[in-house]
Order: sequence, then structure tokens, then C-alpha cells
Amino acid sequence: MAIKPKTVRQFLRVALAAFILLCAAVFISFIYEYKEDISNKEPYSKCINTPITLKDVATIRWSDTNLRFSHYSLVLNEASDYDTDEVKSVKVYQPDETITFFAAKSYTSMHVGTTYYLIGRDTLDTGEIIDFEYYYSEGVPPF
Repeated sequence: MAIKPKTVRQFLRVALAAFILLCAAVFISFIYEYKEDISNKEPYSKCINTPITLKDVATIRWSDTNLRFSHYSLVLNEASDYDTDEVKSVKVYQPDETITFFAAKSYTSMHVGTTYYLIGRDTLDTGEIIDFEYYYSEGVPPF
């Protein structure tokens, strides 16, 4: 029994369609992301609107690439003075200064999993009011 050209063309069409669907599924899994406000959930609600005293220095950094929720992020145990086109240190906190977070959010993606962030607000020396994010590990005290 010989294979007919029509059968081969039909097989190639089905294989091409399956390949396109597979590529689309892989692409969608890479771009999928979900953000959720978790400010009312434990243990994050304990950190919201409660002044937290820093035990060590900390820096708010601006990055030219948007992070998960903001261009600004809080980095603990660092008193840096970055001033490049990609990264700038915009504020340095000293020990015993306080930070207050007003929200908690989670970020979920297929290639990263779920990560948690506390969102704070502060005023820079320039008078600009900024929101910054702090990566928070679940089950670990934030400070």
C-alpha cells in the first residue's frame, strides 16, 4: 500500500498545527503573570501600617527597568551610592529609622513561581513621593 501525497500533506498540516499550538502554549506560559493584593492576609497584614524600626542601614534604589510593582526597591544592609543610568541610590536609611508599608502584593508567573512584596511610600529629598517594593520571604520576619 503506497502513501498518497494527499495523506502526507494532511499529516504535515496536522503536525504544523500541533507545533504552532505547542509554541503558543510555551510562549503564553512565559508571559503569564498574575498580581494580587494580599494586604488583608496573614502574615502580611501584621506588617501593614505598622512602623518598623530598621536594625541596620538600608537603601532605596531606582532601576531603569520596572521591577514587579515599581522602579524603586528597598535593599537592606546596604548604604550604597549608585549613580549610573541603570541604577541610582535615591535614599539611605540609618539604623533606628522607621519604615511603614501600606500594602502587600504577590506576583505569580509560570517561570518564577509566587513571590511576595511589601509596598512602602516615602518622600525623597527632591520632594518627590515614591512607592517602593521590598521582597518579602513567606514565613520569615521582614526585619
